[in-house]
Amino acid sequence: PPSALRALDERGWPGMALLAAALCLVLGGRPALALEGGLLYPRESPSRELKDLSGLWSFRADWSEPRDAGFVQRWYQQPLRQSGPVIDMPVPASFNEITQDPNLRKYVGWVWYEKEVVPPARWLQKETGTRVVLRIGSAHYYSIVWVNGVQVTEHEGGHLPFEVEIGSLLQPMELCRITVAINNTLTPHTLPPGTIQYLKDESMYPKGYFVQNTRFDFFNYAGIHRPVILYTTPSAYIDDITVTTDLADNIGLLQYLVSVRGSPHYALTLTLRNREGVVVATANGSAGELKVLEPNLWWPYLMNEQPGYLYYLEVTYWGLTLRGGGMLP
Repeated sequence: PPSALRALDERGWPGMALLAAALCLVLGGRPALALEGGLLYPRESPSRELKDLSGLWSFRADWSEPRDAGFVQRWYQQPLRQSGPVIDMPVPASFNEITQDPNLRKYVGWVWYEKEVVPPARWLQKETGTRVVLRIGSAHYYSIVWVNGVQVTEHEGGHLPFEVEIGSLLQPMELCRITVAINNTLTPHTLPPGTIQYLKDESMYPKGYFVQNTRFDFFNYAGIHRPVILYTTPSAYIDDITVTTDLADNIGLLQYLVSVRGSPHYALTLTLRNREGVVVATANGSAGELKVLEPNLWWPYLMNEQPGYLYYLEVTYWGLTLRGGGMLP
């Protein structure tokens, strides 16, 4: 609630067909479990589209003493430019190093980003059952995200991506307004850690003056540090792919686990290809093992005639429907 967002104190800011990535066969490895809710990197395919929102965003730092004006005045409910002066800010980038304003370079507190985009109309056709997902590659440190004035997600941590499905908030031929509030305050509980120190001698410092203390040897760069992407999937889709590799004598072993969401009725086919595109193994189902005879292992440069050798795993989802008493693709 806004009352919890009032001030920075000594405790810090308030509680706030798919082509998988290139795979290499290496020595060792253990079976792994897929995370609940995958974060496959968005890539275009015959069934997936993406729209990169990198570029200039509207930007405003909250200079109010408690750093809470944006929440009290609800900047997210209207275009950010209507709340007061904004500047252009590139995304991805660190806002500390973009302008020549020394106060913005050392700023600690909430900053606000906004981008207005028009999603393709075909994404919003109800009969296609398309999911529209907003993905932020990373934002340092604590983020709150609104779409058209509706809060859709929060995220803590400045180094990992996060995403949320937003299709229900979009309308054909209308602007999609994405607002992101980011707080870069470091506390003993953040990574990296830090502390807030209030300097209360009003003969030397303005009322409410504070500094961010850190014990690391790099600058606390902040902002949206990786691309922001809108992407689509079908209503039933491959959510995550987990792969582990091992070697038994002259046989390469590839264990896989594929997570599917949106429908219990589906079939999966897996095709493993070598560098030349030749199929070396195939399988069906959401979990199992592929075997490759005499595999080309991955070696660093100058340690093998074919350094950095990669295999490619293609996972294809087939939706099944009930026809003639059976399930057919």
